[in-house]
Amino acid sequence: MPTPAPNDLIRLQRLFHGAISPGGDPACLEALEPQLHGSGNLSVRQGIAAYKGSVKGKLIRCLEEIYPVCRRLVGAAFFGGLAETYVMQNASTSPDLGDYGGDLPVFLQTFPPAKALPYLADVAQLEWHWHRAFNAADESGIDLTALAQVAPGQWERLVFQLPQSSVLMQSDFPVHRIWQANQADATDSETIDLDEGSVNLFIWRDGVETRIDRPNPDEWRLLEGFAARTEFGQLCSELDQGAVPVDPAVLLPVFVQRGWVRSFVLDSTMLQAASRLT
Repeated sequence: MPTPAPNDLIRLQRLFHGAISPGGDPACLEALEPQLHGSGNLSVRQGIAAYKGSVKGKLIRCLEEIYPVCRRLVGAAFFGGLAETYVMQNASTSPDLGDYGGDLPVFLQTFPPAKALPYLADVAQLEWHWHRAFNAADESGIDLTALAQVAPGQWERLVFQLPQSSVLMQSDFPVHRIWQANQADATDSETIDLDEGSVNLFIWRDGVETRIDRPNPDEWRLLEGFAARTEFGQLCSELDQGAVPVDPAVLLPVFVQRGWVRSFVLDSTMLQAASRLT
């Protein structure tokens, strides 16, 4: 068989993806079948069906690995059913299976069988953030030498940046405690009150350790400002005018010490002002 031209190859790849994707377009299989040959005792359709089943199974196992706490909360059978439903509606679009399943928290919000578990979607969101932080690229600390070289008159234009792996998460439920209580090595059997109040969580990776921190209200407000890439001078002005004033200049050294700030740029044009340690 001659080698397909580049455009034909792209078309074949798209047809093949559509044919093997769970819940894919049957028209793709119709268009693809005449261009393939059966193998052994399997026809083209049987071969595609086997491949499709393998893909679905791998995607379900991928979800089980990313969301082990959700699986433990609802049981293997329930999770298997919701995972299959999700997989049938959501094809993989990345060559990296670690990118698959990010929309599961949103899916759970409208998945009828999970309606009785209003906290489940937030637990899934926490697991996804944990998964992404755990697998993020290594990152060095802030270059304090470069920071010290910034002229005092330019400090108000500094934009401090959180770790690239970090994310701020809010939930109406104590999802961090639910997550902790359902780890494989958990020993705490204390009852968790779902009505104990909302939580603010900072999820990030500190070297080889993935962390779930609970900033206090003042720290949270500054973290939000850094996440929004607000200039330092503007942050100082805004946080000083709140009902409970916050002084970013006092909290900044604490953030640096904890590793919550990893780099900075000079003003909102995002011109790099700091090199990172290697």
